[in-house]
Amino acid sequence: MTSRILEAARLKGGASARSRACNRGVAWFHRLADENVDRRVAPRRAQRLNWGKALDAADRFLCDCLIADRTQAGARLRLARNVVPPPAFQLFEEASGAIYAARIVWRRGSEIGCRLSRAPTPGKAQAARRMRSRNYAL
Repeated sequence: MTSRILEAARLKGGASARSRACNRGVAWFHRLADENVDRRVAPRRAQRLNWGKALDAADRFLCDCLIADRTQAGARLRLARNVVPPPAFQLFEEASGAIYAARIVWRRGSEIGCRLSRAPTPGKAQAARRMRSRNYAL
């Protein structure tokens, strides 16, 4: 989505011309670059109640999370607890039962953006069964 940005004509004369223009009630502004630049490689798909679990490198449970948005290469997660996962962690996706390698790209409060491996991590069947069980956090 692009926002409309006003185009401005430059006043000649530099800083003194700007101060004279402001004193006359003329608004002085600069054109800013588009702030909402989408840097994603793939389009983001909104998820509906797609839950997951953050795991450390040793397949231990860290916290529950809601997978808010998902792309082919990443996801936006809302963490259920205010916990700081390590920079590289694993994400168990309950809908598919797959475990993906994840790396944190950004963090804002209890939300994190992470880059995911394209394919599920092989050899994680036992950890996936444990995450599906009732006592997964033990």
